[in-house]
Amino acid sequence: MPDRVLILAPRGRDAAIAADLMHRNGIRADVCADQAALIAQLDREAGAVLLTEEALAVDMGAMAAWVARQPAWADITFIVLANGARTPRTKIATQRLSDLGNVVLLERPLHAEAMLDAVRSALKARARQYEVRDAADTLERAVVDRTRELEAARDSLEIALDAAGMGSWDIDLLTGQSTRTLRHDEIFGYSRPLPQWTVTTFLDHVAADQRAGVADAFDRAIESGVLDVECGIVSADGAVRWIVAKGRVRYDDDGVPVRMTGVVSDVTDRKDADAQLAQAQKMDAIGQLTGGVAHDFNNLLTPIVGSLDLVRRRHKDDERTQRMIGGALHAAEKAATLTQRLLSFARRQALQPRAVDVGALIDGIVDLIRRSLGPSIAVVLEVPRHMASARVDPNQLELALLNLAINARDAMPGGGKLTLTAAEVVVDERNAVGLKAGGYVRLLASDTGVGMDRATLARAIEPFFSTKGMGKGTGLGLSMVHGLAAQSGGTLRLRSEPGTGTAVELWLPATDERAAVVDDRHAEPVAARHPATVLLVDDEDLVRSATADMLRDIGYTVVEMSSASQVLAAVRSGLQANILVTDYLMPGMTGGQLIHELRGAGVRMPVLLVTGYAAAGADVPVDVARMAKPFRQVDLAARVDELLRTPAAARPDLRSVG
Repeated sequence: MPDRVLILAPRGRDAAIAADLMHRNGIRADVCADQAALIAQLDREAGAVLLTEEALAVDMGAMAAWVARQPAWADITFIVLANGARTPRTKIATQRLSDLGNVVLLERPLHAEAMLDAVRSALKARARQYEVRDAADTLERAVVDRTRELEAARDSLEIALDAAGMGSWDIDLLTGQSTRTLRHDEIFGYSRPLPQWTVTTFLDHVAADQRAGVADAFDRAIESGVLDVECGIVSADGAVRWIVAKGRVRYDDDGVPVRMTGVVSDVTDRKDADAQLAQAQKMDAIGQLTGGVAHDFNNLLTPIVGSLDLVRRRHKDDERTQRMIGGALHAAEKAATLTQRLLSFARRQALQPRAVDVGALIDGIVDLIRRSLGPSIAVVLEVPRHMASARVDPNQLELALLNLAINARDAMPGGGKLTLTAAEVVVDERNAVGLKAGGYVRLLASDTGVGMDRATLARAIEPFFSTKGMGKGTGLGLSMVHGLAAQSGGTLRLRSEPGTGTAVELWLPATDERAAVVDDRHAEPVAARHPATVLLVDDEDLVRSATADMLRDIGYTVVEMSSASQVLAAVRSGLQANILVTDYLMPGMTGGQLIHELRGAGVRMPVLLVTGYAAAGADVPVDVARMAKPFRQVDLAARVDELLRTPAAARPDLRSVG
């Protein structure tokens, strides 16, 4: 108890008198029989000690040791009642008084009030010592708690930085010494922290062509107080990565920069994603442009091909005319193939996907591939006989495989080997090729050619990009294959290294449907089997006129119109027809919208939708037959004949309903 006085007076009644005086004045006091008892009471806390000089006659070593052991905040007062002798104290007595430390010496005889004043002052001093102790304890606990909070915050910050793929750093600009988190050095390719890290160490990892600019940024940061750089680095394991370093400079009172603190993060994935996004945006823009060009080009080719077909049929006996027309048709077909590649790249090709036996398809074109590649290139097939069908447009797939074969041939000028492999693959939701979960047929075309470097590989699927030289390629082969894969619900992947060849993977969705058998095309168009009227609508005069001539040539009656609104007005006026042949992309109303309007009015009839752009528009009913421009007369005749042979109950004529 810090407010009591301990009394040690070994002779006479001094102890009792002093204790009684204390009690009468409201001061707690305990009398101790000897030095050992006093020390025991001191260990239980006390405010002051009152002892007579006679108590110092014995060895006070134990008491001196206790005094020396007091905490730093404590210094208990010893009030010593001296004998009042006129002779000097002995050296031993003086030393014992000194060993007690904080001593108040009162000469006897003394007035009681003097002793009380000394005791009260000692107790007040002792109370202040305990206040200091309590404040120190509170402060110490606060420091401990704050330290614990700071450590927790630092740990949380490190966890957060690590979760974000960031490392922190702090550099003493005066000594060059630094501290970093483990993640910091890991970003630079070190599995263990380096013993030392400086600005120079950082700059040594920066890509050589960016090093000077980054060094300037550090110099400017000393003045501005802010560091913000993005640069490429070569990590310890040789990998090239991109990082962002952000920091702040701290200054002393004189404005001298003393520390730079900040974070560093690996942004390689973000840079790659940005590059892929930019590439995708560029490809989409090119796709829109090429798709529009192909649409217009197909509209131009349609009357050319149709007119040539009619002239060919009307001059069957003129060999020279047949030869000239054959050449023109061949050129027109090559132009049509070019537009198909453009539309395929733009993912606007009017595909007609169905279940395809890939093995049978490859068997059907392998001889053509071998003839195209020549005797110096071996063609090896690794195709299982029993494999799921792929859902794809078979004509486009044949064209894609031929394109891949021609690319392989051009990559092997000295000869080599082309291997065509097919396999069934099942992928889950998380797969490396970015496909939906499900079954796929993977076609792999591998050559032993010259290969491509990374820069060429990155541009390989761009339209019009070619390494074959001027006039030796359109640059649309791989872009067409890429567009076919994407539009079919699959993907295209390329692997290549200079000197080791190229591997092209074409992934197509698998289906449980039985593969369709393609009927042989007739050499001559099918003539009208019975009188029938065709309602033909197309906003392009040349296309509409050429199509009408092809239909009239094989015995159909044709009613021509230039817009969907004219068709609707004619139907309301009582027009009767057996089949509607309509363009898709027309001003005011598309062919798909026209079909919906007619069906909404209760008119149901055979419809053939022809287009040079996006026949599979979102507004086209799924049961509508489609045909892509440009088309031959034989194709048009076959489709119209097929639709008209549908039973009348299922396909009522087009007629007015009100």
